Amino acid sequence: MRVGLGYLNMAPAGDAVTARDLYAGFLRDARWAQAAGFAGIWITEHHFSTYSLTSSPLLLLAQAALAAPGLRLGTSVLVLPFWDPVRLAADALTLDALSGGRLDLGIGRGYQPHEFLGFGRDPAENRAVFAEAVDLLQQLLTRPDEQFSGRFHQVNAPVTVLPRPAQQPHPPIWMAATSEESLRFAADRDFNFMLPAGTTFPQIVERRQWIEQAGGLPAGREFQVNRFVYLGDDEGREQAVREIARQLQTSAALAEGTHPGAGAAPTPATPDPAMEEKAREVLIAGSAPEVLERFRELAAAGITYVIASFAFGYLHPRVSQRSRRRFAAQVLPYLSGS
Repeated sequence: MRVGLGYLNMAPAGDAVTARDLYAGFLRDARWAQAAGFAGIWITEHHFSTYSLTSSPLLLLAQAALAAPGLRLGTSVLVLPFWDPVRLAADALTLDALSGGRLDLGIGRGYQPHEFLGFGRDPAENRAVFAEAVDLLQQLLTRPDEQFSGRFHQVNAPVTVLPRPAQQPHPPIWMAATSEESLRFAADRDFNFMLPAGTTFPQIVERRQWIEQAGGLPAGREFQVNRFVYLGDDEGREQAVREIARQLQTSAALAEGTHPGAGAAPTPATPDPAMEEKAREVLIAGSAPEVLERFRELAAAGITYVIASFAFGYLHPRVSQRSRRRFAAQVLPYLSGS
């Protein structure tokens, strides 16, 4: 099993100073993660709210490529309906070349209506837009002199996106998928599978069954899940639960159509108790042996890669840093054979 570091970058404000400090911390963490033995660093894409200051993930990963020259760089995920596939192919292949072939390209459909509306997109069409964009993106990554005529995208002259891929046939593509339909879509296109952090363990087992029905996990195909992780005392664990619940509740409000005011995400001062119970269900926490056992349970369920998040909500940086250092020292060395 491989383990990478995951970043949402939820922020109390959206000003330039806050962003600068967050990004500087992200780059420090990239250097640390490489030295600590993590497989990669992954960052999401969100827009227009302090839920996440990651509106330009490829720019951040380009900086990480220089800060940590041995670490793989992942998007978890790029919201494909927001992108012109030609532009995305050019940017992704540039980063792949810049990094010496270290890009993992995670893609998804998106779920926050205000983001779609901000880009002038119709949220109701995101599945159709995504499917067509996937077709065009795969053509651009693998073949020269491509033209395309679709409902949402047009390429009206033969184009060859340059540079060509550093990784062959192209950077690994990972797809965020939770429904049976989406998992089958990913399987049909030979994508790696990604499950979100809110996926419970029984749901992981169920989705592995769906993947088996769609053709299974052939050699080299990855099955990944995001996980909140905390190693430490009970007081810190309760802080972690509260901040995960705050993050999940903010995400749920945005998914239901709440619009941020002046960029401020609808973050609750006190999380709902029901959301705290959800947080406990999806958090991996405890002593090093307990956390190691939970990771081995994931491996037994077919998970080959975990994106581990140690910083969530407004958890104090000292708490998250102490937790991840313990994980790197006491758990990570024992997972390579899982």
